[in-house]
Amino acid sequence: MSQSRQLAAIMFTDIVGYTAMMQADEQKAVSVIKHYNSTLEKLVSQFNGKVLNYYGDGSLCIFSSATDAVNCSLAVQKDLKSEPVVPLRIGLHIGEVFFEDEKALGDGVNVASRVQSLGQENTILISGEIHDKIKNNASITTVSLGYFDFKNVDKSLEVFALTNEGLFVPQRKNMEGKLKNKNVRKRNGIAALSFILLIVVAFFIYKNFFNKNDKAKVADKSIAVLPFVDMSAGKDQEYFSDGLSEELLNLLAKIPELKVIGRTSSFSFKGKNEDLRNIAQKLGVTHILEGSVRKDGNKIRVTVQLIRATDGTHLWSETYDRDLEGIFKLQDEIAGAVVKQLKLKLLTVPSSTATSSNIEVHNLVLQGNYFFDKLDRENVAKALNFYFQALAIDSLDARVWGVLARTYSRQAWQNYVDRNEAYEKARKAAAKVIILNDKLAISYQLLGDIKMNHDFDWDGADADFQNAHRLEPGNADVLNDMGVLSAILGDQNEAIQLFKQALALDPLQLIFYSDLGNRLTYSNRFEEAIVQFNKILELNPQFQRAHLYLGRIYLLQGKPELALAEMQQENMEIFKRFGLALAFHALGRKKEADEELTNFITLYQNDWAFLIAEIYAFRGAKDSAFEWLEKAYQRKDPWLTWFNGDPFLKNLESDPRHKTLLKKMKLPVD
Repeated sequence: MSQSRQLAAIMFTDIVGYTAMMQADEQKAVSVIKHYNSTLEKLVSQFNGKVLNYYGDGSLCIFSSATDAVNCSLAVQKDLKSEPVVPLRIGLHIGEVFFEDEKALGDGVNVASRVQSLGQENTILISGEIHDKIKNNASITTVSLGYFDFKNVDKSLEVFALTNEGLFVPQRKNMEGKLKNKNVRKRNGIAALSFILLIVVAFFIYKNFFNKNDKAKVADKSIAVLPFVDMSAGKDQEYFSDGLSEELLNLLAKIPELKVIGRTSSFSFKGKNEDLRNIAQKLGVTHILEGSVRKDGNKIRVTVQLIRATDGTHLWSETYDRDLEGIFKLQDEIAGAVVKQLKLKLLTVPSSTATSSNIEVHNLVLQGNYFFDKLDRENVAKALNFYFQALAIDSLDARVWGVLARTYSRQAWQNYVDRNEAYEKARKAAAKVIILNDKLAISYQLLGDIKMNHDFDWDGADADFQNAHRLEPGNADVLNDMGVLSAILGDQNEAIQLFKQALALDPLQLIFYSDLGNRLTYSNRFEEAIVQFNKILELNPQFQRAHLYLGRIYLLQGKPELALAEMQQENMEIFKRFGLALAFHALGRKKEADEELTNFITLYQNDWAFLIAEIYAFRGAKDSAFEWLEKAYQRKDPWLTWFNGDPFLKNLESDPRHKTLLKKMKLPVD
């Protein structure tokens, strides 16, 4: 009798309803099992695994790593969606496998089987042990389903569901599997409840009799709104749950007494099961608002919880069942409840009805926002299509004109379309917002952006930003824009302070770190600037331009070897080529520097004149540098806003043409 043991990532699979399928349509059942078997054989080996046993309509497979097991399960479920569709459920666990006469046994196998039994068609469920191994993998998203008491398993186990696109996430109340007897669970639940009640009573006594001084403490009025979870049956309402979260965030941000963390930072935790205390610490808040949305036709169920993050206390929770037409009133109710719980002193609570009126328009805007947030050319174009549909229904909705202006502005800045044409469309749309509703900050902010980046109208931009700031003093994007304008006008210290204020409101907004790092660079505070760019790469190693900006600092410090290493890691082609042209020149590698410059001009001369001017200035070719600066001015290149104080143009400042360009741009002249 041969025996051996092996620690492995275990994958248990089972075809849901296969017996009934066989009875109903034997031919279909046979084609399903063939599809299943061929897929398993192909993909398990591809992910370095092994199929140990088949159990009729199920299987047991093992892998050397949790990542391989999870990636294989994702690939299997994706493949089995093609015809004939295989309704498969998968369970994963890490444990010891005991082999005896080619049979796989052991507690690890037992737990994987139990986890799989909770699943439904097109689900992938994993144990806490698997989750610990893959939780930092950004490509794999999960949600906790809670703790379960399985048959023949001593302790309760936490089970997670993979939530990657295309997978079904089961509701706990609908889950059945190999669980312990309900009466046992009930007795355990009563015991647990008694213990909890004891703790609550003890805490009450402590709070009211031994800790009276706590009442004198003033609670910090700060909050982050996490993206609500889409619990709809089809998992196809993510745009709606995201939209509701953002609407609540925007409502609360209008309250001067309350610090509300910006959307970018709050939404960076989407799909992650990070401890709320850690999230609160990273965001610098004492309260978290989270929830879920279930949308079915015209019916919605919204569950909301307000949590004190310092100790995890649930200050308030509520479940709302409404018709879709009541969504605006519901948003106001939730905001009002938060205000009440945080004991904010307000004469009136901000209302969402000022910016929305028609539920169909609202739904189209939310769908457009979902695609806009992806920011690439194709998805921004998709967003426009939804906004156009919304305008066709109600051409007098100021909010729609606002998101339309924002999208045109994005297309212009990214050179997705003709820059001049897109900015003019954005200008007209933003002006339309003010005509319809002059209380929306987005219109003034966008007009300020256009005047700053396209018109070089600094006074006009400042007036618009001040109007936007007056309407939404807690808007981090507006503060950051004000910082950019200060930097353009040469006041780097004021710019740095404004960027820091913006970061306090949106502490994971990476572009804010980038802007701060660049202004520290302009102020010759190189080591402080390096900290900002390293922070960006720590949070997102793929962030565009972070390596470029680090490389620029090293060039200014006279460290061309370090600069070249950074430029070579830049992941956006245009900025990589730009950086290499600078670094090769600094290293005296003339042939390579000339090749990079020639290629850069060939590829990017129509849209990136300012960057070409920087390369020539760095090489000491003043005439060529001023030639390209003039082209940048004529084309209204938004990068020309970097002109004043640019350390890579320092050798041009003694030339009269430098002062002439400053005057043309109405920038300060020393």
